[in-house]
Amino acid sequence: MAARLRLKAISLIIAGSLAATPALAGPSLVFDAATGEVISQDRAGEPWYPASLTKLMTAYVVFEKLKRGEMQLDQKLTVSELASSQPASKVGMRPGSTISVDLALQMLLVYSANDMAYVLAEGTSGTYTEFAKRMNAEAKRLGMTATHYANPNGLFDPRQVTSARDIGVLAAALLRDYPEHAHYFSQAAVTLGKRQLRNRNSLLRQMKTADGMKTGFVCNSGYNLTASASENGRKLIAIVLGAPGGKARADLAEMMLTAGFAKPPQPQQIRIGQIANMELGSVVPADMTSAICKGKPTAVAKASTLTGWGVSFGSYDKPETADMALRGRLLGVRDMVDNSVNGVVRVPGANGFNAMVWNLDQSASLSVCSTFRKQNGYCEVMTPESFASIAALARATEERIQPAAAQETPAPKKKKKVQKKKSP
Repeated sequence: MAARLRLKAISLIIAGSLAATPALAGPSLVFDAATGEVISQDRAGEPWYPASLTKLMTAYVVFEKLKRGEMQLDQKLTVSELASSQPASKVGMRPGSTISVDLALQMLLVYSANDMAYVLAEGTSGTYTEFAKRMNAEAKRLGMTATHYANPNGLFDPRQVTSARDIGVLAAALLRDYPEHAHYFSQAAVTLGKRQLRNRNSLLRQMKTADGMKTGFVCNSGYNLTASASENGRKLIAIVLGAPGGKARADLAEMMLTAGFAKPPQPQQIRIGQIANMELGSVVPADMTSAICKGKPTAVAKASTLTGWGVSFGSYDKPETADMALRGRLLGVRDMVDNSVNGVVRVPGANGFNAMVWNLDQSASLSVCSTFRKQNGYCEVMTPESFASIAALARATEERIQPAAAQETPAPKKKKKVQKKKSP
């Protein structure tokens, strides 16, 4: 009775919240982890940005290495400059320092440390780009047809997409293939020196039967959660994408899991693998930035950073429009633009905002534009000379607008003896 009353109360709270902000109701899914039986789903095949749910695949690849004996839990990994430079949430270890695979996994899955994702990726495959290839190979093998990875920690990249259905497939595979590592997902906290860092999955603290798995958040995706719970020998997994806040995603997952346990198994129900994904690249995922991170403008890259070969997908009146065009175009050529940089650029002396990719080689630039021209889409190849000219003009403009830092920074003040006032 108490469980039913709590379920009703949570339902009313969530319903009211989502009614006020309908755009924040993202895809969702609840299914049986052992049988794959789908209990409920809403738009589970729709593309979405995974954020730190990406770390589930990072862990899957590392678990595979451990199982094969190619890595050891007590093996020490070195923190690189790139790993150390990742933004928070992070452990914050200095370049050159070392950490065990076991502790790096705890930091990855309990505290969601972005730097540890790169430490594990580089320790496994040498570079994060090679590791991303391994992630995509595993996704393909598991049948995650709506998923593409570009980095190991889930920080926003328009090419990095998934679906609730695919995340569910991965979550079930983790529990099925590597049950010996399931404790990482339910661990309450991780200790590093004098610091004790709590698991970011608050559902573990508010729902008695919850036992995993992983949270995710970037402005573009909203608040995501993969949650598992066990009751009377049955384990269910819930996927919540695009929730309006951390508390809301936990409440939604609890409501979905509680309702799922209240239903008896139905052998005739469809299985998770039968959910149809939208074709990868056919639809641009919703961007939740304006709703979740109100007031955050679309980032505009500095034209002075343009290098190498590249492409322009056209000029647009607003940075938001250019950003949407860029996100859509990059999905279509996701495998051609590895190791590149992309962004919305304002070219000095020109109107509008350009959707651009740079730091490519000549072959990749030609291939990208060839692909879009076949589809009657606009694409202009940008040569190193063109970028160098734009970058030089941008640097000159920046120097006129902002004096050099040395000129702006006042000299440190020294204590002075009382002196006569000097005329200005």
